[in-house]
Amino acid sequence: SKDLAGKDAIFKIKLHEIKKKELPEINDEFAKDVSEFDTLEEYKADIEKNLKERKEEVAKREREDKAVDAVIANAQMDIPEPMIQNQINQLMQDFIRRMQAQGLSIEQYYQFTGLDNAKVQEQMRPQALKRIQSRLVLEAVAAAENLEATDEELEAEYARMAEQYKMEVDKLKELFSDADKKNIKEDLAIQKAVDLVTEAAVEK
Repeated sequence: SKDLAGKDAIFKIKLHEIKKKELPEINDEFAKDVSEFDTLEEYKADIEKNLKERKEEVAKREREDKAVDAVIANAQMDIPEPMIQNQINQLMQDFIRRMQAQGLSIEQYYQFTGLDNAKVQEQMRPQALKRIQSRLVLEAVAAAENLEATDEELEAEYARMAEQYKMEVDKLKELFSDADKKNIKEDLAIQKAVDLVTEAAVEK
């Protein structure tokens, strides 16, 4: 009101309660509750180990990418359009699955971003081309150097995948067709080619 204009105002507030969020004490009991470890020191050591491994993995991937990029730059490749389109379609399927995993349909994504199928596919073209070039170059290296996965390496890969999917190895193998097993063996040979190219790049 006009009568109160320019005057000091006093408000009376009745405080019923103050709620304070209690943070857990960071000790051995905390470590037991949130991890498989009995002591805080063991828990901390595991966290540091995981962070170090992740950092090393990222650095390793960066070295590999640079080495493969260098080989691609020196290679002459004429990639047919149908091959590029097929790779774009695979990337699109992966992208749609990731969207669905986040509870979003591709139609909703287009609505939110203002993009459409053609624009997203065009954005994916450089990635698709790079994937094809990398694969062709590494397949050529694997063939030239006679790089193949041994039975032991194949079994180790099955064991790794079984652990990842929380399955028994034999049950996992039953799910794979002969074509799947052939692809896994080829992928292991490709990784050997990546390792070889990366080692050669580091030695220079």
